[in-house]
Amino acid sequence: METAGSGAEIELLERVLLRLGNADSDEKLEIAVGKFLTPVILKINSPHNVVRTKVVEVLTHIKRRITSRGQVQIPVEALLEQYAAKDSTTFLKNFAIIFISMGFPRLPLEQQTALAAKLLGCESNLENYQDKLFTLLLPVLCDMKIPDDPAQRSELLKLEDKPAISGSFLALLQDVLLLPYGITQEQDVPPGLSPYSFKRVIANNWRAEELEKIKKGIVRFLCASVFSDNEIFVLLVVASADTRFSVATPAIAELSKLCTMLDFNSAVLTSPLYTLFIGNQCQLAERQTRPCCARVRQKLLQYLIKCRSKAINVGKGLQVIFDGLFGTNTNQKCKVLALQFTELVLRDGPRDVVSKVSKVMLTGITKVIGRDTVEPNDVQNAAYSALAQHARSFPQDVSQDLKLVLGYFNNLATCTPDLHSSIREALVSMAPAFAWQTKTKSDAMDVDSGESCEVQLDGQQHLLLAMLLDNAESKIQIVQNVTSVFLTSCYPEFYAPARYLLLLIAGERNSLRENVTTYLYGTSKKDHVNYSMLSSIEQTGKQHTSESISDFNHLSLEQRRVVLPSFHVMMAHVHDMANKRLKKSNACVIYGRTKLPYSLEVYEEMLDYLRLCLWYSAGVVAAPGDEKHTYELRKYIITNYDEDESSNTLHQYLLFVQRGVEAKRTESSLLCLYDLLNAAPELFAPKQLHLLEPLSNSLKDVSETMRANVSQVYGILWAYGLPDDKFDAEVGDCLTSLTQKSLEHKHGWLLVLGHAFNRKIEQLKQQNSSKDYGKWPQFINAVKIIAKMLCETQWLLVSAAVKCTSMIGKTVEIPNVQVEIQVQCNDNDNDNDDEELAEFKNIEASTKMIIFGVVFQLLRSTSFRQKIREEAAKCLGYLAIGDGAHFTKRNLDKFLTLAKVQKDAALNIAISEAIVITLCGYDVNRGVPAENFQNLHCTDAEFEQFLNALIRLVPEPNAQSRQAISVWLLAVVKHCSNRPAVLSKKQLLQFAFTELLSDDSEFVQDVASRGLGLVYSLSDSGSQTELANSLLDQLIGGKRQVNQVAGDTELFAEGMLGKTPTGGNITTYKELCSLANDLNQPDMIYQFMQLANHNAAWTSKLGAAFGLKTLSAESRQQMQPYLGKIIPRLYRYKYDPTPKIQNSMISIWDTIVSDSKEITEQYYWEILRELLDNLTCTEWRVRIACCLAVRDLLKRPNGLRLRTEEHPRRVTPDTMEVDEPPEPELRELWFQLFRVMDDIHEGTRMTAHGTASFLGKLCVLAASAEHGKSGTAVAASILPYLLETGVGHKVADIRNVSIKTISEMIESSGALIAPHLATLIPCLLRATGELENTKLSYVSTRLGADNEAQEAVDSLRAEAAKSHHTMETINKCVRFIDYQVLERMTPELLELMKTSVNLGTKIGCAHFVCLVSIRLGKEMTPLVGKYLGACFGGIKDRNVTVRKYNASAIGHLMGLAKEQSIKNLFGKLDELYMEQPSNRSIALTIQSINKRHHELLKDYMDCMLPLIFFAMHEEQNEENKANIELWKDLWNDISPGDAGIRLNLHVIIPKLESSLTDASWSRKSQAANVIQNIAMRLSHSLEMGDRVRLIRLLLSGLQGRTFEGKERLLQALAALCKNLDRQHEICGNIIEAAMREARKQEPIYRTMALAALGDILDVLEADRFEEIYNMIWYLLEKKELRAADSDDDDDHQLAGCSNASKDLTADERNKRAQTLNKLKEVVWETLGKSWPKHAIETQHRYQLFFAENCSSILSESTRPVQVSLLAALTKYIERLYIFDEAAKLPELPLERNNLEKKPKTETTPLQTREAIVQKICSDVLAAVTLAAAVPHTGLKKEALNIVLMLIKRLSPSRDQATLALLKQNFESNLAKFQRDSAPEVRCRIKDIEEKLSKLDHPN
Repeated sequence: METAGSGAEIELLERVLLRLGNADSDEKLEIAVGKFLTPVILKINSPHNVVRTKVVEVLTHIKRRITSRGQVQIPVEALLEQYAAKDSTTFLKNFAIIFISMGFPRLPLEQQTALAAKLLGCESNLENYQDKLFTLLLPVLCDMKIPDDPAQRSELLKLEDKPAISGSFLALLQDVLLLPYGITQEQDVPPGLSPYSFKRVIANNWRAEELEKIKKGIVRFLCASVFSDNEIFVLLVVASADTRFSVATPAIAELSKLCTMLDFNSAVLTSPLYTLFIGNQCQLAERQTRPCCARVRQKLLQYLIKCRSKAINVGKGLQVIFDGLFGTNTNQKCKVLALQFTELVLRDGPRDVVSKVSKVMLTGITKVIGRDTVEPNDVQNAAYSALAQHARSFPQDVSQDLKLVLGYFNNLATCTPDLHSSIREALVSMAPAFAWQTKTKSDAMDVDSGESCEVQLDGQQHLLLAMLLDNAESKIQIVQNVTSVFLTSCYPEFYAPARYLLLLIAGERNSLRENVTTYLYGTSKKDHVNYSMLSSIEQTGKQHTSESISDFNHLSLEQRRVVLPSFHVMMAHVHDMANKRLKKSNACVIYGRTKLPYSLEVYEEMLDYLRLCLWYSAGVVAAPGDEKHTYELRKYIITNYDEDESSNTLHQYLLFVQRGVEAKRTESSLLCLYDLLNAAPELFAPKQLHLLEPLSNSLKDVSETMRANVSQVYGILWAYGLPDDKFDAEVGDCLTSLTQKSLEHKHGWLLVLGHAFNRKIEQLKQQNSSKDYGKWPQFINAVKIIAKMLCETQWLLVSAAVKCTSMIGKTVEIPNVQVEIQVQCNDNDNDNDDEELAEFKNIEASTKMIIFGVVFQLLRSTSFRQKIREEAAKCLGYLAIGDGAHFTKRNLDKFLTLAKVQKDAALNIAISEAIVITLCGYDVNRGVPAENFQNLHCTDAEFEQFLNALIRLVPEPNAQSRQAISVWLLAVVKHCSNRPAVLSKKQLLQFAFTELLSDDSEFVQDVASRGLGLVYSLSDSGSQTELANSLLDQLIGGKRQVNQVAGDTELFAEGMLGKTPTGGNITTYKELCSLANDLNQPDMIYQFMQLANHNAAWTSKLGAAFGLKTLSAESRQQMQPYLGKIIPRLYRYKYDPTPKIQNSMISIWDTIVSDSKEITEQYYWEILRELLDNLTCTEWRVRIACCLAVRDLLKRPNGLRLRTEEHPRRVTPDTMEVDEPPEPELRELWFQLFRVMDDIHEGTRMTAHGTASFLGKLCVLAASAEHGKSGTAVAASILPYLLETGVGHKVADIRNVSIKTISEMIESSGALIAPHLATLIPCLLRATGELENTKLSYVSTRLGADNEAQEAVDSLRAEAAKSHHTMETINKCVRFIDYQVLERMTPELLELMKTSVNLGTKIGCAHFVCLVSIRLGKEMTPLVGKYLGACFGGIKDRNVTVRKYNASAIGHLMGLAKEQSIKNLFGKLDELYMEQPSNRSIALTIQSINKRHHELLKDYMDCMLPLIFFAMHEEQNEENKANIELWKDLWNDISPGDAGIRLNLHVIIPKLESSLTDASWSRKSQAANVIQNIAMRLSHSLEMGDRVRLIRLLLSGLQGRTFEGKERLLQALAALCKNLDRQHEICGNIIEAAMREARKQEPIYRTMALAALGDILDVLEADRFEEIYNMIWYLLEKKELRAADSDDDDDHQLAGCSNASKDLTADERNKRAQTLNKLKEVVWETLGKSWPKHAIETQHRYQLFFAENCSSILSESTRPVQVSLLAALTKYIERLYIFDEAAKLPELPLERNNLEKKPKTETTPLQTREAIVQKICSDVLAAVTLAAAVPHTGLKKEALNIVLMLIKRLSPSRDQATLALLKQNFESNLAKFQRDSAPEVRCRIKDIEEKLSKLDHPN
């Protein structure tokens, strides 16, 4: 049975083999193969060996037969089904795949596409077979037609349910993309591939061009959305790194679109990037992929940097970093990107994981940088940036390695400036890692009872300090800058060594001084120091923490507290360091004979800081030098000073100050010395007498301040350092020599006298001395001299005398002795204003009378300096201390008379101080002398009388009086509050201050408010309530009393009218009263008013005396229950736009609120409600205040405060539709802000705009996805309102803010916006134009005359519009658009495209059309026609850039349009070109269509090819050159080569017909260019019918008048004649038409017409020589052209030439001469070409005449004409029949009758051939001889051509005589020819010599 079965099978196989053998054609073989192949393969499964053997034989036969026959098709589909069958064996598959591999490439593309799914899915197990099948599909991907419908695309490969096959296929595509070009199997495995993957892709042996095509196909296939975005992402990244632009460019474009939709937080997306970068690290060597190349790595890193959250794989990322930095496959760019990726991992990576490898990363970073590194600067900059991030993220790693800091400081000092900023950033970031407060408690600070200011550092911080010590005095500024950062960040502010180094830097580097001063004193200027914010570590003790160190930078200047180091510690350190420097000669600075350890600037910084430390260590919290606190300093010095102990810091300080004074007297050193002498003169003065000599030299210093400082020190030294007799002697000498000294010297010594007597008398009183001052001669003499000096004319001496009087007067009664003084005469009859001519007289008066009179006169007179007047006022007060009996009553009476005298605030304060001193009887600046002290010279009755006098002056309308009385009254109430009169008149005083409170002057208001507070504080509780109610009635309900105005009443003070007439402060107080009234606490108004005083006048030294104490703890406690109402109102008041109100309210806030942040958080919702209620208040200043307050309220570290966070509720995207939003306050805030942004007041609008912008940013952050439900709540609350109201608002600013906010929110809340896109998109597009930079628009308009410049600017504007945040928003919105949304927005969008005038909007619309066409594809086909119409209107826009973008949009839309729309558009483009041929957008449109839908143009080739071909032949000029090049590129892309013309001629010719019949001359000329090109390129292949058709078109076009470009028709006609049948009937018409045109008289046109005529006659070989000659002979003799040639007779032309030429300019004559010469050149060319070749009779008739005429005219012609003439002679000789050996003379007699120009010769005609030949040769050689003598290369070349042609023509006949003549002529001219060294001349000479030698020696 088996044998029978096998035999039957073998018989069948034999029959199949026979059938195959009988197939003698490809068709039969194909049929046989198709029928039998699959059954035969199936037999391979037979159990019989003999059958299987036979099957192999048959299959081998088939394979051999079809291998050589490429057209034979194989049944691939059947083979695939057989292969995929479940029962197919491996043996069967083996044979099946062989024939599948052979047959699949032979299939048509459509079948290959259809079978793609089966090809990919038929094998899932065997990898080798799978790879072969996959490889078959690769060449097809480039041309495979991919469906536009997403559903059909998904069915293309049917791999949705086959993830394994899909992954394998994509892996193969990736391997192919990674394969380098030109690699062979013998080479190593390339980067990115495994040995296995390399083998499977290299087996195909693709050439570079083939591989490029396959890669292009892969990229095209990947971009077709067949696979998901995540699947193709890595492949596109690889493709974007390809070395061929054709592969990389489309991949980059697709990636740019893809990245906006990818989730870079996903580990699934980014994991392949890591694997590709470092290799898969597979255990099997065959499957282990190598790391990819540097080019791919560069691209991978660009996308790895985008990773966030879970996408950051720290383990693999570490490998990426080290491989990118130190691997073999890397480059400079890779290193920079790897370091940026390092920064990302450190910043955003999972902290717990990164912390484990952070030290390893730090090691890698540090290897890149360093002194010995060879890396370029950009790599080092990136490394330092990464290092900075590492220090910020993991400071503990940096803090363990101090060598890093040391090394980078060295690098900073030695590197190039390019690296300075990055190294500084790294070091600054590392500084906090070494901060003192970050150490453990035991290491950081050890404070015990004995040393409260001792700071203990660890060893590392000591090393760091040593390093900083070296760098503090660096010569490089940035090194010192970084050093200062380390000193302020790493050490506590009371650590003396760090402060010492900062002082060094501040003194040495001016540029860093302000910054360092800020850390040392809390403010950048020393004179702005807030001493209340300073404290000493000695006083603070254990309560001090180091928190202020880290928070210092984050605090405002008003909030910064500075802790000073202990004076002992600081001075000890400075002393040690100074001694060390003094021992080094190179570290010292020498001034005179004194050696200083520092420069003078540094020394002053040290002294200032040490002085501050001394005062604060003494327990003083005030400015150094404050007289009130001198006792505390004295106590500190006496307690701690020990002269005998060398380590005593006070003694060291004294020596340090002394050295500074000895070197150079500066303000700092003198003040420091004065502090010591003033506090403890008995201790220091006797030991410092050696300073008198250097100090005396400074008494004549030019600086008044210097003299004043020196004098007070000098006076103390005299008083306490000299014994009484020595003192008297010194004073006597001084008085004696005073008159001989210079002005400055007098001033200095006067001050010395004042200070000396002041101190001496104080000393005597302390010693209870019984000395009689009235009998002290030196004292009396000094008083006399001082009194005299008061009457001096020099203001400097007067000032010194006043000060001396003050100093003496407040210590002792001035002796009343007689003094003779000199005064100016008061002669009323002789008024003389000249001081030099004024007369003086001597009078004698008592000292007291002189002093009082002169000093009061100084005070009253407005002509004296302000400073002297202030000193005079104080002097009067001090006189009342020493001699109250004489001066008290006088002072009080005189002061009242000064009320109306013009004075400023400072002078009034000085007078008030004098009044208070007079009333009190002691110096109020020094405090009360004793508790039981009473002023006997001013009783209570006298005090009450004076007080009543002051109160009576309050209603005075005079502004000066009101200001003076307010200040004086305040001073009296403040310092005399214990007087019964003050206590009994509280009600009256309140009314007085209330009256002053309503004054127009802010200063008066301020003073009055302080007075009210004082009055209130003096009352008991019952009286306080009564006073408060009274005050509220006056301020809120009462009216101000109308002042009586007299004729001399001054209504406004000087300068008042320049300000707002209504005082700002009165508003402040009304607000406060309103607040107190609302709280039902009227008495609280006084506490508010006490805090609201904030006038600049109080910051002066005089004003400081009136400073009021802040609220007591009891008052604060009283306010606590009302804070809920006070805080919101005060918070709003803080932001009042009036600075005065704002400052007052801030003062109140700072006093009431201890912790501003905490209180604001506590009352957040109450404050917000207050602001929301007042945002639309009727007063504009309230609206502005609310806007500013809202902005500040929202500035929270944690972002917006939300209700949903405090009271969670369920929020979903659907919540947008409910009535109550999750965040009602947030929505209401937007609503109110939009109302205020539409305010009538400009300032309010601008403030609201800023607040809304800031709120938008906060909302964007709050709505981000990372905030979860609260983010959704924010989006649900505000998005509906912004979309419904904001984006469509009539106010542009509101639209812009809304759009920008929505734009930034789309990332997190995009799904919520989808229903509103139809409204949003048009608004965004409109805003794109409205928000354009107006400056660019202006520049574009101004450049209207310069098209190129304007186009460049408009391109910038377009790019700016595309990158604007509105367009970015649109890009984000596109993914949410579907057909329904697009349909709803289309009407408004189309209207916008058609009517908008803004360039940004137009560009945006076109760009949006491109985006939405890519997004929706075929879905938007029903709407495409409308958009095409709008875009077509756009390409007709006046702006070039707009046309370009609309052209691109049309290119996107055409692939989606209906057939009719496509045809209509092509028709419109054709019409538009005919209207606007210069419109470049037409070509750009077609180019865009070709770029995106190349197959579309092929389908509609008949519509567009004629236009493209026609347009590329436009007459070229500079303007349209680029356009023509674009048209040519289009033609070459679509239908290149001559075949394209030939195949499409049937549609091109109709286009030419319509153009040649067009009325436009340019169209006709352009059509002629097309015809000429067709004729030239098609040549012989142009069919005769088409050729004749074109000729007839041209002949019809030639009829009529001459027009510009008509010569193109003639040139085209000549081109068509080249391959025309000479016997065709149309030839005659052609010649006649050309002859007709050649007769036209316009010179330039005639020139071209003659040239065309010559070409036509030359090609057609027609005999028209006689007509041609008769037509143009006269032109050869013409000398010049007429002004206007016409068809007149030649005689008329010649007659008019001479007259016309006289009126022409030289340029016109030259131009005409050139035209004529060109015409003559063409005439000779035409004559040469028209010489008949076959017309023997015509030749015989004219041959002699032509040669003779040429020779005769040659010498008279110009060089170009001569060249043309010789060329015509060459052609004449070439065609001359008489030179033929068989030539015979015709029997006709030689006639010349037909020649219009008869030759002038009488010779008899020649009758023999030889004679004619010889005659012609003689004439021609004469011309050659003439040309040889001319030094012109072209002429000689043509002459030699004639000789060569003569040799050629004469050689066959062997005419020896003529040849001899020729040879003789050549030899005679040879020397002339050889003078020209041109190659073409030498070559011809050599050729002639060779030919002549051959004639002489024929063998």
